[in-house]
Amino acid sequence: MDEQDLHHLDDQLRAIRVDDGPRLQPLRLDKMFLRAHQWRGSTSNTTDTSIQHKSPPTPPREPPIYPLPKSYESSSATLGDTSATRATDQVSPLAALFQYAELVPLVLESFDQPRDLAKICRVCKEWCSIGRKQMYSHVWVRPWEEAPHMKLVMLFETLHKRPELCRLVRRLEVRFFPLATRGEARSELDDRVQLAISHMDNLTSIAWTRDKSLNSALFVSMIRLPHLSSFEISGHSYRYYDPALLSAAPALEDLRIMMPDPHLKGRLVDVLSKLSSRDNTDGKGAGLKSLGIVCQESSLIDDDLLRAMAPYLTSLRRLTFWGCTHVTRAGITTILEESSEKIEELSLDAPPQSQLLNLTNLPELPLLHTLSISITVPRRESPEHQDTLLSDLPSLPSCPSLRSLHLTSSPGRPFLTAEVWRTFQAQMIGGSLHKLSLIGIVLKDAAALGQILASNPDLDELYLTALHPSFFDPTLSSSVSPSAKDLLASAQLRIVHVNFIHSSPVTTTRGSLAHFWRNIIGTQGSDSILGATVEQVGCGNVILEVHKRLNGDGCREVELCRWSKTVVPGYFNVWRA
Repeated sequence: MDEQDLHHLDDQLRAIRVDDGPRLQPLRLDKMFLRAHQWRGSTSNTTDTSIQHKSPPTPPREPPIYPLPKSYESSSATLGDTSATRATDQVSPLAALFQYAELVPLVLESFDQPRDLAKICRVCKEWCSIGRKQMYSHVWVRPWEEAPHMKLVMLFETLHKRPELCRLVRRLEVRFFPLATRGEARSELDDRVQLAISHMDNLTSIAWTRDKSLNSALFVSMIRLPHLSSFEISGHSYRYYDPALLSAAPALEDLRIMMPDPHLKGRLVDVLSKLSSRDNTDGKGAGLKSLGIVCQESSLIDDDLLRAMAPYLTSLRRLTFWGCTHVTRAGITTILEESSEKIEELSLDAPPQSQLLNLTNLPELPLLHTLSISITVPRRESPEHQDTLLSDLPSLPSCPSLRSLHLTSSPGRPFLTAEVWRTFQAQMIGGSLHKLSLIGIVLKDAAALGQILASNPDLDELYLTALHPSFFDPTLSSSVSPSAKDLLASAQLRIVHVNFIHSSPVTTTRGSLAHFWRNIIGTQGSDSILGATVEQVGCGNVILEVHKRLNGDGCREVELCRWSKTVVPGYFNVWRA
């Protein structure tokens, strides 16, 4: 090796660097642990311990498994002497459930969760038949529930392949639809939905309210269903479906339209005319039994349209107009003159120009049992002028059967006094209310609550609005009159819901809210009347179930759990935006 080769080798060795190997990325575990430590510190209890409470127990993911009752010996076993004979003839008390099929529906009707019914279907063929019938009787897809997109796709993936399951569906509620789906995937989904609904021969109720989710083929399949009696749809019909086809529904009785467009409005009178002229061979009467139109401060629906519809609504029992700013007392009177003897439910918005605050001149409504009115009360900045005036509340028509009253106030939130409520309820000559909701009308003091409870001894559901949770603090009330807490605890209510105008730590978490209601309902061994009757409590959007049981000492124990039922809570049936 000559000198030149040595210099070349030396240059190569000098060119070698330590980092010539593959580039490796550090794991950065130090930063991961640092973030975990910071997150743990940020979620520590840093607020006042007096208002922090443990979260209420929630229904377990798996239902509790209780042991079967001990077996008893059959009559044949008692005659034998051998222990082997007794062991083989022992019978469980629940064996009758497998011997008498008519007992099974009575036991299974208490199950409503699909996950529980799915397990019931695996017991035996008889239970599978009953469980499937109950599980598919009401099918829904709601946007506020978990993974609605996946649920809708998988639901109709199953139904379009199984026509026998489609025939079990009685009620279909679809309030979500993946509008972002495009191309072949959307076309395939529409075909599956249309095919599944075409097989639902026993369907009686459809709620399909997602805007722009209907198409012509799907709408035709819905209209052709022979038993469809209740139909709630989006009113955006232009370029999506022909609303004139509504008149072809053979059994339609209940029609609810959300946000109608001019295309639908132009065909509505003709639809009602054809529905009222249907063959009356079943003895139920022709025409619609229920009509509801919901808008968002729209002038599309007016008195002229109501006058044109009135002659075809002679069988009407339920009437709803929300957000229709050009509907006045004259138009409502025209409809009620045709159906006043049959109207049972009436729900209206009463803006100042509608003259609907004065309902005394309406025709007599002998069967009206539910009245819902949304009133407009201006904001009053001066504290001495914030009380509710009697002129702010509606003057009620003659309705001796009234049992349910719902009043909603916006944008102002006036205070309700005991004197104003006493004068207002004097209009009701039918007796005690069973259901009352005052949304946006704030109770001024405990005397107002006491007047409401005293004048309605049969009250079953109560939805109130108060200024602050301190409204129920007994230390802030006078010693002469009972506090709001004592008044509420002594009421025989099944559902009670209170909204507060001002936020408070009491209502920030589910745990603190549960503690608030425990103080009113009472806990173990309490003599609270409300604790013995109440089944559901809530505040705002938080709904809690009330479970009661007797412990070993015979004392009542009260447990509050988050809402776990499949039905919509009572509060969301009376709340109006």
